[in-house]
Amino acid sequence: MIIKKAHAKLNLSLDILKKREDNYHEIKTLMVMTSLYDEMKFVKNDKVEIFPNFDFDIKDNLIYKSYEVLKTEVGFDLPFRVDINKKIPIAAGLAGGTSNGAATFYALNELYDLKIPKDNLIEMSKCIGADFTYMMTGKSKIAKGIGDILEDVPNIELENVLIVNPGFGISTKYVYDRMKVDKSRIQFDRILNSIYSLDIEKLNDCLENKMEEVVFSMYPEIKKIKEKLISFNSAALMSGSGATVFGIFENKYDLEEAFLFFRDKYENTFKVRVGEDFGCF
Repeated sequence: MIIKKAHAKLNLSLDILKKREDNYHEIKTLMVMTSLYDEMKFVKNDKVEIFPNFDFDIKDNLIYKSYEVLKTEVGFDLPFRVDINKKIPIAAGLAGGTSNGAATFYALNELYDLKIPKDNLIEMSKCIGADFTYMMTGKSKIAKGIGDILEDVPNIELENVLIVNPGFGISTKYVYDRMKVDKSRIQFDRILNSIYSLDIEKLNDCLENKMEEVVFSMYPEIKKIKEKLISFNSAALMSGSGATVFGIFENKYDLEEAFLFFRDKYENTFKVRVGEDFGCF
């Protein structure tokens, strides 16, 4: 048996630079890994089985797509069963599905003793989705291009972070299709300086996600979650295309107060940490 922890990521800010001719968007985003994870247990099997079952076709599952890419690469079948203790909400802006797919590459590589180097696994995962490059790599990064070009940043460690998910998913494609690219650019250097100094006031002034305007117009509840998190003395932002909002706190007292408030309203409320120890398969 191979056990993998597939961690959730956060976008600490997300800029949309332009729409490309192939309809993809050029982005720039600061991404970090969190302590929230799905535990995945892999064993060899006579066919591919994923438990618990998802409410969509197995062939659309990123676990299955990762298996198909790896199977094609090696030229023989790699059947397995995976049992998932699912904690990361689905379609939440936390890349839970991509993280599950990334874990599958590494797990099958070990389970079948394929000995494929990590860099090769990362390269072959790119055909499934741009998020794979980061989720296969982890650590603190700025992602550019369509999310597949990674730039190192000094290690980001945050002890007091709250994740609040309202209990429904949002289609990333749906949001991108409604995005209007503006000319203002997010100041990532300022964001990084404010993170390293843990200046909550400055963070609330400079953290930005260009997808918020579209999502907030569709789901006012998400905007209210962000505003309430800020009222608990946190720096708050929606992650990715939503629906999850996170709050960065200076101290555990404010974090606990916010946690008790949101836990009564939303089942998917998690106290998490951000750091380099998470998401490294």
